[in-house]
Amino acid sequence: MRIWIANHYAAPPHLGGITRHYELAREWAAEEQAEVTLWLSSFNHTRRRMIGGAERGSVDTPGLRLRWLWSFPHTRNDFRRVLNMVSFSCLFFLAGCFHRRPDLLLASSPHLLTPLAGWLLSKVKRCPFVLEVRDLWPDTLIQMKGLKSPPVIKALTRLESFLYRRADKIIVLTEYQRKFISSKGIAPHKISLIPNGIMPGSWHPRESGKRSYRRRMGVESYRFVALYAGAHGPANALEHVVRAAAHLPDRCAIVLIGDGPEKDRLRQLKNELGLHHVHLLDPVPKEEIYHYIDAADCGIISLADHEIFRGARPNKLFDYLYVGKPVITTVDGEVRWIVEENGVGLFSGAENPRGLAEAIRKLTTLTREERDRIAERGQRYIERFGNRRKLAGELLRELETLLTPGAKQMEEINRSG
Repeated sequence: MRIWIANHYAAPPHLGGITRHYELAREWAAEEQAEVTLWLSSFNHTRRRMIGGAERGSVDTPGLRLRWLWSFPHTRNDFRRVLNMVSFSCLFFLAGCFHRRPDLLLASSPHLLTPLAGWLLSKVKRCPFVLEVRDLWPDTLIQMKGLKSPPVIKALTRLESFLYRRADKIIVLTEYQRKFISSKGIAPHKISLIPNGIMPGSWHPRESGKRSYRRRMGVESYRFVALYAGAHGPANALEHVVRAAAHLPDRCAIVLIGDGPEKDRLRQLKNELGLHHVHLLDPVPKEEIYHYIDAADCGIISLADHEIFRGARPNKLFDYLYVGKPVITTVDGEVRWIVEENGVGLFSGAENPRGLAEAIRKLTTLTREERDRIAERGQRYIERFGNRRKLAGELLRELETLLTPGAKQMEEINRSG
């Protein structure tokens, strides 16, 4: 089977960023003997710079190819980021026209231009089109007030509906997304839930390394460290995480690892409030972030208090549980349910610095035995619901149904029924 995957923000693990598609592609190539081409941007969104040939590394998995496409560089969320999206999508379509036909094509959001290019290519190549929905655009942009132009909102809403209707299969990452898309009149059988997860064996604990990574974070060994790893954008509501430090004793520290348009403002806020126990670090590769998590005492999940985020399952949830750390979530809804139902952490309240500080203080009182039990429960959850090797196999079985004889006719029957 020949599969194309297109994700503007995909990245190999050594670069950091969205590794889901690289890991799925590698698994299909290595274990399922598929020929997989991953289309990704040479402008790394996490690092906000171009990735040169040497930095891209080499692919040692037969059957897996990476197609790096140029896209317009940007440092802020202004018109240059729009040009970045447009340039990648146009080049994906143009380059794809000159490559051998795939058996199916999977294109991923969040922005809708890559899936649009993917649908057009699927028509040119006469193959099934699979839409993966990572974020609900344009609804997320509207709720975050990042999109206010009525004509643009109308155009993106129509494009969203068009892609939902035209896709042969829709892959979602959360139950909320599945219900949201079904509410728009899309047949439930067409939507499959394949959540984020962890590739087993991608990290092994090194007890001797904890002290070293504490030093890299700039914290002393006696401090209780609450760590946030991820994007620093308006959607992440990290101002409230930084402000929580004002309500914590000196023996606690908050470490934020990552980058984004809010980082400078967070650094300024830290200095204004004199929060010496807040540490803002640069992004690190995916394979290294686990060592930072292991050196911390708990992980923080933070998103803005909007309805659209109550259905989120951020990948950092799986990262924290995989390493065996308790989780504090500021996000009500699906993440809170997973954390509380599985006994792996606390809900601190949304956009509530005092509540977050109180949750951190509660975790400082856990005994060694209680922390070990949380780690065991978290790892059981990963094995049952977040094992990316199992999820890759499940997704491939879903995709294979699109290639069976009569699949298109059955889709038409289901649609008319």
